Amino acid sequence: MRPMDIYPRSQINQFILQKQHLTDDSKINGISQITKDIGGLHCTCQTTPYLSLFNRANNFSKDQLDEEAYKKRNLGKIRCIRKTVFIHHKEFIPWIIKATRKQYEKRHVDYLAYLGVPEERYQKIIEDILKILVGKSLSVSEIKKELNYDDNISAMVNLACDKFKLIRDKPIKSWRDKRHTYSAFKEYFPGMDLDSFTEKESRTRLIRYYLQCFGPVVEDDIVWWTGFTKTETKNALNEIENVSKIMIESLLTKHLILESDLSRIDETTEIKDEIINILPELDPYMMGYKERERYINTKLYNYCFDNSGNATSTILLNGKVIGIWDFISSKESLIKFFFLEKVEEQQAKKV
Repeated sequence: MRPMDIYPRSQINQFILQKQHLTDDSKINGISQITKDIGGLHCTCQTTPYLSLFNRANNFSKDQLDEEAYKKRNLGKIRCIRKTVFIHHKEFIPWIIKATRKQYEKRHVDYLAYLGVPEERYQKIIEDILKILVGKSLSVSEIKKELNYDDNISAMVNLACDKFKLIRDKPIKSWRDKRHTYSAFKEYFPGMDLDSFTEKESRTRLIRYYLQCFGPVVEDDIVWWTGFTKTETKNALNEIENVSKIMIESLLTKHLILESDLSRIDETTEIKDEIINILPELDPYMMGYKERERYINTKLYNYCFDNSGNATSTILLNGKVIGIWDFISSKESLIKFFFLEKVEEQQAKKV
């Protein structure tokens, strides 16, 4: 292990922007590859995956994500990390599910009890839904119409997605529609074995993947992003080879990084042209860390994050938050910007 190095914050910001495909020279064409490289796409807000990709892909259009996810089915929308719905690549889905499943499995039992639905009734409803979904995807209202049951079908469908009997398919109308159609998981991903990895090796894989996408990070970042306990995190880190520690200028905590990334940081040059990014709420760059001092002034934290640590829509300058923005949908659509720090006239024009 080489001696601990200290890196300028600006160099680390530039390095992570490149890893996250947020610089002009790091943008690529492959939607699936971007999804792999940035730790998946947050889906709590229906529009976030599209806007996150718009920031990272060359000549992105909304139909590219729809094609990759809902037609080619290379990507899947699943509940996983921190009980949150993400889009992940199908290659990663078996071990991501195995690593995170116990975080939300109890929800199934508790929610059925809350609804007053016996497990046997739930299983019967799901069996009937799977029969009518053979070869097609349907919305909840279409499923209700075919079944003609009085039960809370919407709740049953959501629970079945968490049990990977069903999967969220394309939105009903447009990219902004929060309502989904649903397909049988086994039809969507034929032959996928969700037990091909143990829970222990899956946790190790997920933490290595996290380091790959977001490193350098502190241990608390890993716990925040994965939802694992500190003990689970430490045990998994002990299984991962070639992890180094570095320091970042003006930050007191030691940061973990894969040794393969050290040479890439050394090759990261000074920022010549100012990099502006206008990110959607819950973008991976903003959500990848618990300790956020590297990219936001702590005095501005409450403008950008809610009490659960979820990020709003932000404006970045060279990887650092300088403002927030919002989209107002009306007869005349409007984008509003609010700068949280003083910016030069030229920078404001770039935004």
